[in-house]
Amino acid sequence: LTVRKIPLKQRASVGNPLSRFKLLLNADYVRLWSIGVALNIVFWLETVALGIYVYDLSESAFAVGFIGFLRLVPLLLLGAFIGTIADRANRRVMLAATNITCAIVYLILGVLVVTDRIELWHISVGAFIGGVLWATDFPVRRAMIGDSLPPDRLPAAFGVDMASGNFSRVFGPLVGGVFIQTIGMQGVYFLGSAMFGMASLIAISMLFIRTGRDGTSVATENATNRTYDLRSGLRYVRTDTVLYVTIIVTIVMNVFAFPYQLMIPVIGTDKLHVDPVLIGLLFSVEGVGATFGALIVAAMAQPRHFTRVYTYSSVGLLAILMAFAFAPWYWLVLPLLFIAGFTMSGFATMQSVIVVISTNPVMRGRVLGVLTVAIGSGPIGALLVGFLGTNIGGDKAVFTIAAIGLALTAVTVLSSRRYLRSIPRPRR
Repeated sequence: LTVRKIPLKQRASVGNPLSRFKLLLNADYVRLWSIGVALNIVFWLETVALGIYVYDLSESAFAVGFIGFLRLVPLLLLGAFIGTIADRANRRVMLAATNITCAIVYLILGVLVVTDRIELWHISVGAFIGGVLWATDFPVRRAMIGDSLPPDRLPAAFGVDMASGNFSRVFGPLVGGVFIQTIGMQGVYFLGSAMFGMASLIAISMLFIRTGRDGTSVATENATNRTYDLRSGLRYVRTDTVLYVTIIVTIVMNVFAFPYQLMIPVIGTDKLHVDPVLIGLLFSVEGVGATFGALIVAAMAQPRHFTRVYTYSSVGLLAILMAFAFAPWYWLVLPLLFIAGFTMSGFATMQSVIVVISTNPVMRGRVLGVLTVAIGSGPIGALLVGFLGTNIGGDKAVFTIAAIGLALTAVTVLSSRRYLRSIPRPRR
């Protein structure tokens, strides 16, 4: 394995953590980051609110898991297709169109709640449409971030993006819990509609359109020089060890780690016996840990550490979840979820950085589409944890899936020992 020489101009950036945050002077990045903030606020506001609301309506852990399944299944079904389209279409238009659609849908759902006509199938349809929006985030918005900045700025760019998203988890769940306890689910939907509308306006106002280094449209360039099919992204991933292991670990984490969040309302209600506001606080403290973690990774991580940070964060999160599952007291659960958020941020930040840096720009949309499909494996975990939660309890369900995930992650990384020593870089 050869080690790349870092240009002298970039060494100062690597050596000075604060210099990395000059990316906030990049107007294109700030617009894309602002859209991400709006979307993350809705996601985390809705995560706790939907979990509490659906569990209250149905008294079924499986129903909570099924709604989580519907929010994530578009990633699996549509991620690769969206990635292919994103390599050819105007991404600004895609961003605006998906956000406008969600703004309208959430407004309708809010009206249904106010008029007392809301039913579980309405919530299910809304969850699926919201999931379609999330399926565009990696191959559209995050790919645009990758194209708007030089490679040495990307760790900080994705770190700041992740930190702001995690900060949304600090107050989003709390607001969701307060809304459910005071205003009702209509408040969540109306606020979501407003945030989607704001994101749409930012997307429409953007002057940035994906461009190559010579200023020509990469999408147009690709359309004339390459055959577009979904298999090209998969072939690219299969022939690159760093990408391949990163994608496999992503699948493991999304099936066996992150579905635990669906069980937090169940565990909070049935085991810890706390109200919606305190359930929201469980999500929020996780967000505090994730925010600190993302900022530290953004400021300190070096290219030679990327794969190790990614791997150790994954293993750490799974181990913490096993401890969380059997924590008997609310005030013990809080610090455990703080640590879980901290480790989660290392995984999530490095996931985007490794994939973007390891991918040639002309393949970026399709490879990020493959990553979106990998993240879209989460619905399998949502159904699994919902089924286990109904039959053996939410806490035992979380322990079971985390233990399986820990074993699979260890096997995956150990089967390719070079991965931990690899420095992500694109093939020519």
